[in-house]
Amino acid sequence: MKYPNSGKLSANKYKQGDPKKPDMTGEIIMERSALKKLLEEHNGDEIVIKLSSWKRQGNFGEFLSLSWNNYKPEAKEVPNEDIPF
Repeated sequence: MKYPNSGKLSANKYKQGDPKKPDMTGEIIMERSALKKLLEEHNGDEIVIKLSSWKRQGNFGEFLSLSWNNYKPEAKEVPNEDIPF
């Protein structure tokens, strides 16, 4: 996997004017360990996967490059006021 947890969407060449077919098709390839961690972090039925995308130009036209946005700011250590010094 060249870029882990990434993928692309390209124009659907089979759409041919059919409004029921999607405008773009593609995939995002996730590492198994990343999916396991995501499942552990969420307790409910819904799991939100934040995505980032970039417009790109390739041999077959324009496409969207996708990436899983898994950025989490570092937790700041909060001093415990109950400890007497």
